[in-house]
Amino acid sequence: MQINFIQSIYNLKRVDDISNKRSIIHKLNPVVKILATIIYIITVISFDKYDIIGLFPLLLFIIVTVYLGDIPFRSIWKISLVGLPLLLGIGIFNLIFERTVISQIGMIPITLGMISFISLILKGLLTISSGILLISSTGIEGLSRGLRFLKVPKIFTNQIVFTYRYIFVLIESVGEVYNAYMLRAPNEKGVNLKFCGSLLGQILLRSFERAEVVYNAMILRGFSGEYISLENERFKKNDFIYITFWIIFFIVVKYVNIPLFLGALVMGGI
Repeated sequence: MQINFIQSIYNLKRVDDISNKRSIIHKLNPVVKILATIIYIITVISFDKYDIIGLFPLLLFIIVTVYLGDIPFRSIWKISLVGLPLLLGIGIFNLIFERTVISQIGMIPITLGMISFISLILKGLLTISSGILLISSTGIEGLSRGLRFLKVPKIFTNQIVFTYRYIFVLIESVGEVYNAYMLRAPNEKGVNLKFCGSLLGQILLRSFERAEVVYNAMILRGFSGEYISLENERFKKNDFIYITFWIIFFIVVKYVNIPLFLGALVMGGI
């Protein structure tokens, strides 16, 4: 359990470290990356639940972002799989209620529920991956600045930043309490249920204390409710090229079934 816990902290910090790179994607204005991601998610969701083939061209957005952003795909993939149990839990109902057989592979019948189930999983993984890539290529501060430019209320953007930052503090606090317990009970395989209440109480008290320290530190540094940044947020030529390309691409993917179109060209050429 301790190894898994430390690994979870590492994965979160890994995403934070990736956001500090200076790749082509990282240098883009946060606003265009937010807009591109929002349009991408809307495009993914808008596809029919039985249209699996039409979704495949949308993988290009993920591939290009990973490549140009110098983002390790394995890290993004591992974090994306966190949402897989929820997707499986929702998609299982498609298998139960949609039993109309549309084809058969050998002795295995293919139902509409299977098609919609695969489509749901693919849509979920694409949207989750795009959100993680946005944070990995923009950073939580850049995301906050972009949302402020898009007129999202300051109270919401500040809460996003503070919550994200405090997650690390809270996880480290939980790790300290857990390690202290394991040092006092080395023969235990985990936390005994009868001690869970006291441990949670300690974590809660530590959280209140740490939150007070963090708040006082912010006040001493002159924080007045506005997140000040020295980053240059002016729009550049690359920003317009980036957002224009993806908007055109998403429109084409939505209204033209590219895999079928390419298949028809190949078959016609043959």
